[in-house]
Amino acid sequence: MSSSDLFGGPKRLLTVAAVIVVVTLLAAAATLLVRHILGPPEGPSPYDAPSISTTQTSSE
Repeated sequence: MSSSDLFGGPKRLLTVAAVIVVVTLLAAAATLLVRHILGPPEGPSPYDAPSISTTQTSSE
């Protein structure tokens, strides 16, 4: 087995890469379309909430 046949050759490798790019773009487009139709998800964003530190000290 030669090293050029390891992944099926350059043509097959480019085909697989092109398919991955197309699927990624379709998934992103579908996500944007669904969010445009349905709106943003309900509820507060977990990124906007202040983080609660578990190492708080209490003053007595």
